[in-house]
Amino acid sequence: MDKQEKPQQLNQVVKVGEALPADVYAANGLLLLRKGHYVLNEKQRERLVALGMTHPANALPPVESDLTRIGEFSPFEEIQYAARHLDYLLGAGLSAKGFEQRVRALANRLIAFTEKAPDGMLASLLLVPLAKYSSAHSIHVGIILAVLTRRLELEAPARNSLIAAALTMNLSIAALMDELHHQSSPLSNEQRSLIEGHPLLSSAMLRELGIEDELWHLLVQTHHEKWDGKGYPYRLDKENIESLSHLLHLADVTAAKLVPRTYRSAMKPNQALAQIFMEANALFDFRFTSLLVKELGIYPPGSFVQLANQEMGVVLSRRERADEPCVAVLRRNDGAPYNKPQLREASLSEYRITQAIDQKQIGIRPQYLAGLWARHRSGSTTYR
Repeated sequence: MDKQEKPQQLNQVVKVGEALPADVYAANGLLLLRKGHYVLNEKQRERLVALGMTHPANALPPVESDLTRIGEFSPFEEIQYAARHLDYLLGAGLSAKGFEQRVRALANRLIAFTEKAPDGMLASLLLVPLAKYSSAHSIHVGIILAVLTRRLELEAPARNSLIAAALTMNLSIAALMDELHHQSSPLSNEQRSLIEGHPLLSSAMLRELGIEDELWHLLVQTHHEKWDGKGYPYRLDKENIESLSHLLHLADVTAAKLVPRTYRSAMKPNQALAQIFMEANALFDFRFTSLLVKELGIYPPGSFVQLANQEMGVVLSRRERADEPCVAVLRRNDGAPYNKPQLREASLSEYRITQAIDQKQIGIRPQYLAGLWARHRSGSTTYR
């Protein structure tokens, strides 16, 4: 493909707001974006058209070379790139080279970006469609843990091991998770057996890949243990469950409730968090459920809400009180769209949140929403 043909072809392939119909590669064969990846804005599209092609002679797997850079970024683009890298690692399995280095780099990248823009990263969890459920779910769990551990006195190595465990806890059943994401029928006996054995098998695969971090292994092995003793694979009671394993389990459950499956809708974020909070001290440590609600808010960034004055919008950033976030209003009280978002503080009575609503009630496309967090830096909020 020559230089004159390439832009014209990619102009037809890469469209803002649509999933890519084909893989896109760099000239050296590096896979830039997989088929199914969503292009969220015109800047991202222009970059792909300038650098990419659809059929290189020798495609190479993704590498982690860009995982050490921070710079300027879009949270919505970042979660897609993170999921793409993890998808490669989970798919490569025992054949992956430099596995530990890549996973730890990705964990540190999630931590760094979450420190820089926690509201934008939480919003990306709720708003950005990702192609593969297995990698998407682990990235979502990693983001939740990165937010929660900002408030815990946790040494950096332990924090990295915790998020690395979140990224690899389902290593042995990644393909099965992608299959089950579309399956509405009950589990078969074989599927159930694979699921119940995956904490130990994933840990075994990590050992084959050279992972010697025992905390990492412990967290992977026990991330499905429950306080009521009905977890697996060890059926531990709550006194014998490592605290960080329980935190990982809580983040795992939270992420699963927030993201839809093909055959069912996601719970509204406030309903999911309320349900988890109601199970505090029975199934979850009250300290962690309280931390979850305080750090994510009752209406996390990315939640769609209606205000007391009937305006509708999306939660932009958290505030000190969990039920009083900053909201970017997108539609007037008569339903007509604003020309540009209007900021409302839910702490004021006229802008009090009255209910959570579905995104379809607002009808705003993801690429437009992405710009909200590019314009509104989390560092400018009054949240602690």
